[in-house]
Amino acid sequence: MNHFLKKFRQDVIAIGFLGLGLFLALALFSYNPFDPSMNSIGQGLKATNYCGIVGSFLADGLYQAFGLAAWVVVASFLRIAYASFQGESLNLKNIRFVWALLLIVNIAALLSLYLPTTKVFKEQIYLGGLLGLGVSQALMRAFNSIGVQVILLSLMAVLIVFYFEKSLQELSETPRGFMAFLKKKKIMDKLAGFFAGMFVKEKKAKAKKLEAKEDKPKTVFPLSDKKFVGKDEEEEDEDLNALLEADAEAAEEEDEEEIEEEEEETPALRLAQKRKVVMKAKPPRRIENWDMPKLALLEDPPASRIKIDKAEIQRKADSLVEKLKNFSIEGSIQDAKPGPLVTMYEFKPNADVKISKISELEDDLSLALSSESVRVVGHIPGTDVVGIETANLKRETVYYKDLIAEDQFWSEDLALPMAVGRAVDGEPKVVDLRKMPHLLIAGTTGSGKSVFVGSIITGLLFRHSPKTLRLVLIDPKMVDLAPFSTVPHLVLPHVTEPKKAATALKWAVREMEKRYKSLSKFGVGKIEAFNEKTGGLSKAEIEEHEKINLELEEGKAKLEQYYYQPLPFIVIVVDELADLMIVEKQNIEEPIQRLTQKARACGIHLIVATQSPRKDVVTGLIKTNIPGRVALKVASKMDSRIIIDDSGAERLLPNGDMLFQAPGVGKPTRHHGPYLSDKEIGNVVKHWAAQAEPEYDPLAMKALDGFSGGDGAEAGDSGGGGFGEEEYDERYDEILSWASEQKEISASLIQRKFRLGYPRAARLIEIFEKEGVVGPANGSKPRQVLVSSFREQ
Repeated sequence: MNHFLKKFRQDVIAIGFLGLGLFLALALFSYNPFDPSMNSIGQGLKATNYCGIVGSFLADGLYQAFGLAAWVVVASFLRIAYASFQGESLNLKNIRFVWALLLIVNIAALLSLYLPTTKVFKEQIYLGGLLGLGVSQALMRAFNSIGVQVILLSLMAVLIVFYFEKSLQELSETPRGFMAFLKKKKIMDKLAGFFAGMFVKEKKAKAKKLEAKEDKPKTVFPLSDKKFVGKDEEEEDEDLNALLEADAEAAEEEDEEEIEEEEEETPALRLAQKRKVVMKAKPPRRIENWDMPKLALLEDPPASRIKIDKAEIQRKADSLVEKLKNFSIEGSIQDAKPGPLVTMYEFKPNADVKISKISELEDDLSLALSSESVRVVGHIPGTDVVGIETANLKRETVYYKDLIAEDQFWSEDLALPMAVGRAVDGEPKVVDLRKMPHLLIAGTTGSGKSVFVGSIITGLLFRHSPKTLRLVLIDPKMVDLAPFSTVPHLVLPHVTEPKKAATALKWAVREMEKRYKSLSKFGVGKIEAFNEKTGGLSKAEIEEHEKINLELEEGKAKLEQYYYQPLPFIVIVVDELADLMIVEKQNIEEPIQRLTQKARACGIHLIVATQSPRKDVVTGLIKTNIPGRVALKVASKMDSRIIIDDSGAERLLPNGDMLFQAPGVGKPTRHHGPYLSDKEIGNVVKHWAAQAEPEYDPLAMKALDGFSGGDGAEAGDSGGGGFGEEEYDERYDEILSWASEQKEISASLIQRKFRLGYPRAARLIEIFEKEGVVGPANGSKPRQVLVSSFREQ
């Protein structure tokens, strides 16, 4: 039942507010001051209001208080309904309700300011209501008329920005877009032409009227004498007809010029035109206090799509059969499946043909078909044919926006969706990293590995807020993952040093162990059940768990502490495993092995990528526990076999062509990965970075800074991450005064606010905890401040 209510919660809220808005609109529209209300006894208990006596009381109360500004309440209800239909979740604690109320009062005051004595509804209701009249008169005493106008108009603009949570530039996009639409469709020109046409019709009607004006029959003269008869009237008719003909010709020429203009512009603008991508699913626009990214952050793909020439497909099919026949391999082509990058031919060999003979002819077939790459797939399960893939002469780019617009990407069944790309037949492929549960990616320079890894992270940022997903980015090359270094999902800063990478992985192992301890404490076996159980705890139960954890900490039993609130997924991305294994093989291999063996149930997943899939890099222990594999173009058959236990990746094309090995599937399947530009990634990162800075995990930061000895430049920072408990910090009083005015603080918040090193900020947090200033640690969440402001004492 809970799942059922959760599934349709947004629709119920939307329908409810739509009904409230319509009910209130009908009540206000049919308001009669003589109906029963607080100000009128009416005629018994009968009301003429469309919504009955309830509607009459409600409309009278709103009109008396706010005047015509009461209609803003209707608009607010309808807006909430529309937002709920769009997937935006409703939060009753949202301060937007306050902005809406202030906006109503502001509009009521403006109405009362400009029309203070005007009344409506049979002289019973002030335009701005009693509240608007009182506010405007009070402001008039202090600021006079002009000052009040400036204040109220400025305040209204600010409240509109706060209420819609959009800048003035964003709010102006709708009217500007509407004007651009009118201009694009040449609607204004058509309207002008319509009225001009009416003018021409008037002149034609006038001409007909003049022709019919003669009541008396004319005398007929010989043709040679016509120039002497009715000269003035004939000249008038001829002049008018000439004018009408000239207008008609000008209109036709103008239309022809427009058509020619459009025909001339179409070829020139074809490459610049974009194809609008529409998403059928309705994902939530807002989750709690987080605005989720919109599809508009990604660029639309080009309008023109590359089409595979049927003649080329037929020519290659004939050449393929002819070439195989030369090697004594008889058979026929049963089907051809063109995709964005390659076309797969289904070849049915005769009964006496060995499939291994076909596989040996890949280079010969590539030469015969003049193809950059030919790959023999082998027997296709469930059929009696052999798959032969050949590169298309013209190749189509797979755009990321097309993939995440698919309903499958937004399915609730996929916890961590990953858009792999498009299959050979062009079908989109979206998988769940949660079910894999880890992924190994390999590809040489130019294969598209970095773009593919970036697309996976971007997809996760589209689906998850920092509350439900945390990221650990390990990037020894310091380049590929750097664009994501400011998103608030990060548990740790962007890790670029091999030794710190080993420390980060060891922290992840400790986090995994603590999570398993927490799952065991609540008697559940996986993170989904844990989150459901802890999410339903009462306030008293949460306080009880807080007390238990505090006692464990005071008893020096921090290792026994556990989580008692919902946990986010953690995705660890290692971009270049080879660089790490060269420097810190033992310290890297062991934690990766432990995480890949055990971390799935507690919600920790790894994505490991490398350019050099050698045996000493992708060891057997790592491969065994990572069933999900992606092989982009690699240098040799050996590299291909190391990644996917089969050859073929060495024959792939560059820029995203891949073999995807799904867990539990016998053979890898070919896909073409999506293209995602740096600008698009920047748009998504900027969207998240504008909302919050990363809140790093304090224990993880202590481990990292402890290993590196901190910044070492600040007084009081001790090496090894230790804290000199007896040392007095010169900024203690200043930071304590600031902390007492906050509700929650963390070491990273102190670090940014006062520009301190992390060890020093963490030491201050520990001192505050011992002195009872802040509460105990609760995972990655900020600590609660337990003291009141010193200014109040």
